[in-house]
Amino acid sequence: MIERYSAPQVADAPRRFNIAPGQMAAITLAGEPPRLARWELLAPWRGHGGVRPPPIRTARLAEIARTPVLARARRCLVAGDGWYAKAKVGKAIHAWWIHGATGFAGLVATHKDDGVEAFAIVLVPAPEPLRGYSDLLPAGAGEAWLAEGKLDDVAWRAVEISRYFEDVTHDDERCIAPLGNPAQGSLF
Repeated sequence: MIERYSAPQVADAPRRFNIAPGQMAAITLAGEPPRLARWELLAPWRGHGGVRPPPIRTARLAEIARTPVLARARRCLVAGDGWYAKAKVGKAIHAWWIHGATGFAGLVATHKDDGVEAFAIVLVPAPEPLRGYSDLLPAGAGEAWLAEGKLDDVAWRAVEISRYFEDVTHDDERCIAPLGNPAQGSLF
């Protein structure tokens, strides 16, 4: 289950460790400086005629061309180096910080009603070692995503952490602190 992402912010702002849907996060578009945008794209028809589709937080790469609001959006990089996942192991719920990216592929658009620039994070199928955590994960991205729509391969690493990050008011290094003995290394 994809929860929230660990991400730095725009210049001179403190590093972020816990960004929840609806909050502002750093994005970059080709040839432009980083800026803040809301994590949740709204469909252009949201609020008209009583129809209220849910906000779009993530978008499967394979569905972008078939979804009008996503097909019209611009490619962006979402600042982030990892994301949080939870899985039930036996009767207990375990949490991991899965990291290794230098940015995520995103799609950004401005909602015409509120004028707020907002983004969704592009998801790709998870490689075999990560399938136990999630079937999908954020697409790693860099300049090739902005210019050509090509994604980066990411050597993801998973570190078991506490569930401290579940409280969106927690936004510090304790969100990604390894459980147990950090000298043991990561799961893969």
